[in-house]
Amino acid sequence: MFKLLKKVCMFLILIQLFITGVWAIAPFTSSWLEGKINRIFDLVFALDDVKFVFSVLMLLLPLFYILFAIRAKRRHASYTIRGKEGNSIISEMSIQKSLISAVRTIPTVVKVKPIIKIAGGALNVTLITYIRLDQYIPNICERVRRRAHSTLSEVLGIDRILPIDVKIQDVNLPHPPLAEKIRARSQKSPQEGASAQPIISTPEIPPEEFHPKEH
Repeated sequence: MFKLLKKVCMFLILIQLFITGVWAIAPFTSSWLEGKINRIFDLVFALDDVKFVFSVLMLLLPLFYILFAIRAKRRHASYTIRGKEGNSIISEMSIQKSLISAVRTIPTVVKVKPIIKIAGGALNVTLITYIRLDQYIPNICERVRRRAHSTLSEVLGIDRILPIDVKIQDVNLPHPPLAEKIRARSQKSPQEGASAQPIISTPEIPPEEFHPKEH
């Protein structure tokens, strides 16, 4: 996103420089060409509002370009693991793809977007997560957190990891909702317990006992 905005600012700056250059070089050209250029500029900048917007953009566009360039560079930072025989450098994109691949294996996770910041040599991760709500949300967050931490430490070899935040951005509710399922189970279990009463079998009476006694 910031790289695209940086390109747009650069394009507008180049257009402004071209227009300013044409206006500055006009007096050094032939009188016919100078007259044409002046008529075009008088037509374009006839309104004071156009002149004001053009002047403001000349001041702000370079500042926006510098700001977007800094943000784009910070967004594409990398994590360095120092070793005795050399450093291992892991790009931010590699970390993001690894986290997405690992967390998406959890059945309740529909989509995940990692936001990674590197400050002071430590990795700060926030996981923007879209889930399928079929169990207790803190349990889902804890499972996502453990999966992300094991991926960073055991697979990528990153040892300096700050506490991982999991943000539930959106949920897909089941039908019926989870609360209704739990309530239905709690209501169903006493009924099943009451219906499942033990059946006492009556002992069979031998048929001889019904024969009349002979005197």
